[in-house]
Amino acid sequence: MTSHAGPQPDQPSALDIAAQWAQMPAEHLTAALKALEPQLKREHQLRTLQENNRARLEEERLKSEHEREKRRHRRHMVNVSAGLAVALGGLAGSLYFGTIGQLVLAAVLFGPNLVVLVKMFTLRRSDPQDIFRVTTAMRTASSALPPPDPAPGAPPGAGPGAAAP
Repeated sequence: MTSHAGPQPDQPSALDIAAQWAQMPAEHLTAALKALEPQLKREHQLRTLQENNRARLEEERLKSEHEREKRRHRRHMVNVSAGLAVALGGLAGSLYFGTIGQLVLAAVLFGPNLVVLVKMFTLRRSDPQDIFRVTTAMRTASSALPPPDPAPGAPPGAGPGAAAP
């Protein structure tokens, strides 16, 4: 399909024909205009079809762009929902483990781990420094914890650091 609405190069346009016939007497001009009318109708139909095709293509492009935007929004909402679920699960888990005395598990579920996981779900990205921050926080949390209590029923001093007899 050509980008212009005019006739093909090997055919004269309706205006070229009219200009040639304008030099003739009035009776010849009337006959030329009658003969010219079908050509003008064909050219008009061609321009109308081309404009309709352009409008249809633009409508299809806008429709596909709208569908793409809807999918992007739906994916974003699923990611935000997953991030919220991870955040609430981590908070609930750390609260539970903190109340039963399992501070290491509470520290694992809360803090930088939780922030990094939520960031990964909601923003869909992770920086290289995130892992470094998590490991540093885990080392700090584990070094700040008191040593675990000996097992129930074990003799005093039989903890993990006790010497063997």
